[in-house]
Amino acid sequence: MLFKKKEKPLVAHTVEKCPSCKKETKRKFKEGDMVLAQSSECAACKVPTRISKIFGEPIE
Repeated sequence: MLFKKKEKPLVAHTVEKCPSCKKETKRKFKEGDMVLAQSSECAACKVPTRISKIFGEPIE
């Protein structure tokens, strides 16, 4: 018998990393996000962050 594993739908997330204080923040993916692109400003040290990771998490 062959069973087909059901794939769960994914929600895309983006991780931003501050180059100064190394703090990472996770948020929902926005269209136009690219790895290594500059993103929002760090809340702690006011330096522009860079996108370090884009990944998907299954919806529970």
